[in-house]
Amino acid sequence: MKVKIRTPARLHLGLIDMNGDLGRMFGGLGVCIDRPNVILEAKQSENFSIEGKEVELTNSIAQRFFSIYHQQPKITIKVVETIPPHVGLGSGTQLTLAVAVALAKLTGVRASISELAVAMGRAKRTSVGTTIFQSGGFVVDGGKNQKTNGFPPLIYRQPFPKEWRFVVVIPNVKEGLSNSQENHAFQELTKMHSDDVGQICRLTMLKLLPALAEKDIESFGDALTKIQVLTGNHFAQAQGGTYSSPVAEKCIDFMKKAGAYGVGQSSWGPALYAIVKQQQANQIHTKIKAYLRKSVGGEVFIAKANNKGATIKVVED
Repeated sequence: MKVKIRTPARLHLGLIDMNGDLGRMFGGLGVCIDRPNVILEAKQSENFSIEGKEVELTNSIAQRFFSIYHQQPKITIKVVETIPPHVGLGSGTQLTLAVAVALAKLTGVRASISELAVAMGRAKRTSVGTTIFQSGGFVVDGGKNQKTNGFPPLIYRQPFPKEWRFVVVIPNVKEGLSNSQENHAFQELTKMHSDDVGQICRLTMLKLLPALAEKDIESFGDALTKIQVLTGNHFAQAQGGTYSSPVAEKCIDFMKKAGAYGVGQSSWGPALYAIVKQQQANQIHTKIKAYLRKSVGGEVFIAKANNKGATIKVVED
């Protein structure tokens, strides 16, 4: 038996509540995009081995799976493609889930994707990455219950308009926070003022989500940009400003002037994004690429939404 998996990537669009006085924290907003991808193949073999990219990380993920589910199978995992790590595109969750799902299929472990995510140490704050792996689209989770610490429930999912595009920018600056650095940053953050939480909730419920349902890109982009500023201002105490660097802030301003309907930073960055109409995408991509070339350099690409999630194929060899 062979398992082939192709994951999407994730843009994290903001957190709803960093106050927690209602008993829940975080509440993630995010969208599933069609690239970049984790692509891997796993099959039964004569012994356990890992080939391709991110061998060390993939091995640590596999060993955690074996330890939790008391398995030590003879399987070969080949990692064909990976998402760039620590740039804000959800690489850790997508690779972890791809490995765990492949191993579960090959070993007969019966566990849901959310159960696998929790067992493998994901969904510590939001369930956005897990949900987009499972079903794609635009998602909102209901936050982490501070008493049970359970998996954040999905409270909203909507297919993302096929006519809209993201121009994703990864400037050549330092990587975003991850692992122990990220944990430390969250521990040190002060509580968000309840007025700011209320404003994010209002923008989400009465502007962002209705605009998405009505495919009103102007209202959606405006709400998203405002949510990003409120979230970024809170995280300024950890990242030094509304965005992860002065370079990011200047690039955000340029993207607005270039005609983007909405702009933001995904997670801790450095990945930034502009939301545009399909017919604008190439022109804005060219402008941003030229701008980046004159400053710090980096990568710019156009992505569209993935409304289905990861592709998982099980075939008999």
